Amino acid sequence: MPEARQKRFAELLQPQSRILILAPHPDDECLGTGGLIQKALSQDCQVSVIFITNGDNNPWPQRYVERRWSIGPAERKRWGERRQGEAQASLSILGRGQVNAEFLGLPDAGIQALWQKRDPQLIEKLRQAFIHFQPTLVVMPSVLDRHTDHRATHAFGLAALEAASCDPEVLTYLIHRPWLMKFTGRPKAHIGLQLSNDQRLTKLKAIECHQTQMALSRRRFCGFATLTEPYNFYY
Repeated sequence: MPEARQKRFAELLQPQSRILILAPHPDDECLGTGGLIQKALSQDCQVSVIFITNGDNNPWPQRYVERRWSIGPAERKRWGERRQGEAQASLSILGRGQVNAEFLGLPDAGIQALWQKRDPQLIEKLRQAFIHFQPTLVVMPSVLDRHTDHRATHAFGLAALEAASCDPEVLTYLIHRPWLMKFTGRPKAHIGLQLSNDQRLTKLKAIECHQTQMALSRRRFCGFATLTEPYNFYY
């Protein structure tokens, strides 16, 4: 089974493959898929990333970096714009200017609330993106992720695929592991994308573009720059 999955995965990265990545926040593009983006472009694939939020509801790093306690709408907006710029810098390193990025700017930490009412506007935005890009592979957060924005992005991605009548392969990546998984290591990832050391270092450089997050989470973030990038097939 592992060999069959690796073969199935290898077949996804072919010239002219079209890969669309759903990232709930700026930084997920490199933490979750920094190696995949590099591998895909080396195989002449097309890659596009949709950022659901700007990551503006990020109070503790913002308080630490900006040395302020009170954070109002103007401060949050500025922080989100800064994080958006960090994501663009990250993609310029990973993709050498070849990755298209779209920022939806939806409420950070509010995507689950949108899913609870099955927000038709977000489903429609993603549906249109799928129809326009015609992905052969969609990469989205895992339903197991502890972060509600990640789980809701997963749900919206599947709903939009159904609405678009698209049938690409779907891979999931996991950023915030469930607590039990941290101790047991299970469930295991279906596949591990093997990176060269140069690709690992490039991923690390892209992660370090997110200076707003490095302030309090450098060790955890840099820990994603390994030689193996794990993924699961949705089905």
